[in-house]
Amino acid sequence: MAEIIKRWLRDKVGMDTNQLGGEVDRAFANGYLLGKLFDAYGVQNDFDKFVNKESPDAKLTNFQRLQPVIRSLNIKFDSHIANQLMTEEPGAAMMLLQQLKVVLDVEPGGSRGQTRASQKSRGSSSLLLTTNRLASKEPYKLMEEQTFANTLRLKSADPREFRLQNHLRPFENEAVRQQKEADRLNAMEAMSKEQVLGAERDMLRTKMAENRAYMQDWERQGKVNHAKNQATRKERERRDLNLELAMKERGRREAVQERGAATTEVVGGIDKFEDSLRRLQDQGEEADIDPEALAHTATESTQEFMQSLTAKVPSGEALQRESEQYMRKVKERREEEGLARKERDRRRRRVLVEQMRTHKDMAARGKEEMLTQKLGRQSAEEERAAALLLESLEQKEGMRRARLQREDQYIKVRGEQLAEARERDIAAASLHRAEYMSRIEAERELFDEADRKRQEVRAAKHGVLMRAVVDQLVDLASRTAEVRAEREGPDGDAGLVPVRQWRGGVG
Repeated sequence: MAEIIKRWLRDKVGMDTNQLGGEVDRAFANGYLLGKLFDAYGVQNDFDKFVNKESPDAKLTNFQRLQPVIRSLNIKFDSHIANQLMTEEPGAAMMLLQQLKVVLDVEPGGSRGQTRASQKSRGSSSLLLTTNRLASKEPYKLMEEQTFANTLRLKSADPREFRLQNHLRPFENEAVRQQKEADRLNAMEAMSKEQVLGAERDMLRTKMAENRAYMQDWERQGKVNHAKNQATRKERERRDLNLELAMKERGRREAVQERGAATTEVVGGIDKFEDSLRRLQDQGEEADIDPEALAHTATESTQEFMQSLTAKVPSGEALQRESEQYMRKVKERREEEGLARKERDRRRRRVLVEQMRTHKDMAARGKEEMLTQKLGRQSAEEERAAALLLESLEQKEGMRRARLQREDQYIKVRGEQLAEARERDIAAASLHRAEYMSRIEAERELFDEADRKRQEVRAAKHGVLMRAVVDQLVDLASRTAEVRAEREGPDGDAGLVPVRQWRGGVG
C-alpha cells in the first residue's frame, strides 16, 4: 500500500518520493506537503501562506489552514488526528493519504481526477469543496475552526518551551549519558564485588570440602583402627580363653594323674604293708624259737618233743588276745597311714590349689598387663587423635580469624574506596553542575535576547499587517459607500451591494 501511495504522489502530484524514503510520517508532520497536495488538486487556495518549517507555530498555522479543506472533503479530521500527524505517530500520515487518494481521485462518472499540472481548471474536488462551503453554515464553520485551533494549540507545545527544550536537549543528553556511565560503573563495581564474593565463596567451599574430606578420612581411619583393635582384642580374648581352657585341662589331667598316683600308692602301700607284715611275722617266728628247744630236739624223743612243743604253744585265749592285739595294731597303723595319706593328700591338694591360684594370679596379672598395655596403646592413639583434632580445630579457628580479618580489611578498603569515589563523584558532579548552570544561564540570556528580538519583529510585523487590514477595511467601506450612492433609488433608499461585487471586493 505504501508503494501505491508513493506512486500516486509521484505521478499525480509530482512529488519527489525519493526524498521521502521510509520517513513518510516525518515528511508530512508540518502539513506543508499536504498543502502542496491540495494545491495540486486545486482545493487549497492559500498554499502560498504555508510555511515549510518544523517549529510548533508553523505546524499549527499549516494545520489550521488544512482543517477546513479536509473537513469539507467529508474526511474525519480533528485535533487528535492533527496532533498524531504533528508528533509523527507511525501510520497516521499513511492512513490520511489513503483516505485523500480515495476522495481526490474520484470524479463524477467514475473517471480519475486530474491535477493542476495536467489541467488548469478545477476538477470535481474543487466543485465539491465549493458546494460544501456554500452548503455549510458560517457560524458553525467559524466555531469549528476556532475549537480546532484552540484544541490543537493546547495539545501542541509552547514555542518558547519548544525552543528552550531544543536548547537544553544537549545538556539533557549529557545528563543521560552521565547517568548511564554512572549506572555502568555501578554495574561494573557490583560485578567486581560479586566476583570477589564468588571467589571467596569458592575458596570457602574448597576449604570446607578439604576439611570434610580430612574428617571423613580421619573417621574412616578411626573406624579401620577400631576394627583392627576389636579384631586384636577378640584374638587376644580367644588366646586367653584357649590358655584358660588349656590350664583347666592341664589341671584336670594333673588331678586325674594325682588321683591315679594316690590310688596306685594306696594299692601299692597295702601290698607293701602286707609284705612287710609277712616279713615281720617271719622274722618274729624265727626269733621266738628257743635255742634250748632246739638243743633238746636231739636228745629227747619225738613224743617228748611234741609234748614240750605243745606245752610251749600258747592257749587259744592268748592267741585270740594276741591276734586281737595284732589286728588292733594293724588297724591303728592303717589309721595312722590313712591319716598320713590324707594329710599327704591334703598337703598335695593344698600345693595344687596354691599352684592353681598362682597360675590364676599369674594369668590375671598377665591379663592386667595386656589390658594395661592395650589401654595404654588406645590412650596413646586417642591422645594422638585428640592432638590432631585439636590442631585441626586450632588451624580452622586460625583460618576463620584470618578470613574474618581479611573480610574486615576488604570491607574497610572497599569503604574507603567507595568514600573516595563518592567524594570524586560529588566533586565532579558539583563541577559539572556549576558548568551546566553557567551554560544554562548563558543560553537562557541568549534565548531571552533572541525571543525579545522576535517579539519586536513580530510586533512590527503585526503592526504593519493591522495597518494594512485597517486600510483595506477603510477602502472596503469607501467602495461600499460609493456603490450605495450609485445605486440609490428615487425614494432615497440605498440598495444592497451585488453579491458578485461583494465577493470580488472581499476576495
